[in-house]
Amino acid sequence: MISERTVQPAPLQLSARVSRISESATLRVSRRAAALKARGISVVDFGAGEPDFASPAVAVEAARRALAEGFTRYTPGSGLPVLRAEVAESYQKRYGSPWTGAQTVITVGGKAALFELALAVFDDGQEVILPSPAWVSLPEQIRFAGARPVEVATSVEDGFRMHAEPLLAAVTGRTRAFLINAPCNPTGGVISAADLRRGGGG
Repeated sequence: MISERTVQPAPLQLSARVSRISESATLRVSRRAAALKARGISVVDFGAGEPDFASPAVAVEAARRALAEGFTRYTPGSGLPVLRAEVAESYQKRYGSPWTGAQTVITVGGKAALFELALAVFDDGQEVILPSPAWVSLPEQIRFAGARPVEVATSVEDGFRMHAEPLLAAVTGRTRAFLINAPCNPTGGVISAADLRRGGGG
């Protein structure tokens, strides 16, 4: 018989995929800023983009009303059908997109959406091309999914604009996707409609 006293838990072994990613530079900076502030040092924190204003009153009221009306049950994993339809309709009106509510998924934020995209679309050994500097989470999400980020440099002299030529020059037989964030976080760089069409083959 094995007693509880003789059972020793094995050390927790993290998955191999965890070793592919690095700590978020944003969180590292924010943690350092918080430590300095705790010591009474005046700090301008350029870490996480935490809003310095209150939540909009309309959002607070909507949340309060939802709680009061018992809107606290599980919702479909892909989002409420009515919300998915509204989002799809908005994109159709604003951008002429062909997608329907059935092709739309609601997530708990942009970071979660991009992470789920990486896991759903990228495979081991594939390459994903993205402009650099890039939002710190993008390369790590690509690595976590098993693919390799291929970063194409942009320059401050050019306003960090993204151009089709260098992006297309990075394409290999292993390329799975371009990941374009425009306006870019953190640089504000953009890509022209012509370059975007060219890069997408349109």
